[in-house]
Amino acid sequence: MSSAEVLAVIPARWKSQRFPGKPVALIARVPMIVRVWRQVAQAKTVHGVVVATDDERIASVCRDHGVACEMTSPDHATGTDRLAEVASRQGAEVYVNVQGDEPIIQPQSIDAVVTCLLAARGRGIHISTGYIEGATPEQEASASCVHLVPTMDQCVLTFSRLPIPMSFREPFRRNVHVGLYAFTASALRQFATWEQGPVERAESIELIRFLEHGQRIACIPIPAGSIGVDHVEDIARVEAVLAKRSQ
Repeated sequence: MSSAEVLAVIPARWKSQRFPGKPVALIARVPMIVRVWRQVAQAKTVHGVVVATDDERIASVCRDHGVACEMTSPDHATGTDRLAEVASRQGAEVYVNVQGDEPIIQPQSIDAVVTCLLAARGRGIHISTGYIEGATPEQEASASCVHLVPTMDQCVLTFSRLPIPMSFREPFRRNVHVGLYAFTASALRQFATWEQGPVERAESIELIRFLEHGQRIACIPIPAGSIGVDHVEDIARVEAVLAKRSQ
């Protein structure tokens, strides 16, 4: 158990260009947002889990399944902005942003990112995230995949939807960023006061806001295995994993 009070928040919105209504899509007869909430609730470092949404249809599904939920403004640019609104009402020392389209995210991955932040605070770092080592050829070809380049001391050098870094002289094993972030309360409050910068807007990667304001982000490798649901056809991939686990 961590030494800090940790609240996990799962931002969920209805509108999506690729997959409208994605949070309530059924995966093996269970709404996706419910599956995410159940996975997060198993994390040992987390003391509370809440869904943050601006859509009553999502909130209704949450209530029907006993999932804690808060209504938030429809005007937020990112999920972290939505998390910041929840943080203004629910006090904690650390907040974890867990993507609402990761129905089989591993609780151990959440614990790893939280523990990474708790250790990084001693270096004056107030944000952490995770990544998977070794992108597949499919991930390198997809703009839905975000790549993370770490520094030698395990902080984020940069993010991009391009398969970076480019390698001219020798093969380079690229990393896949996981949409899992932990913030101290002060970092989250600061994030909410900043406008989106040009690189964040260009890449549509919200953590770049911290980098554009000169902040360091600790990062840690986590195990592969989770599947983000970006398209309808990804549901079948998740259901295949769940079926294999139940055998």
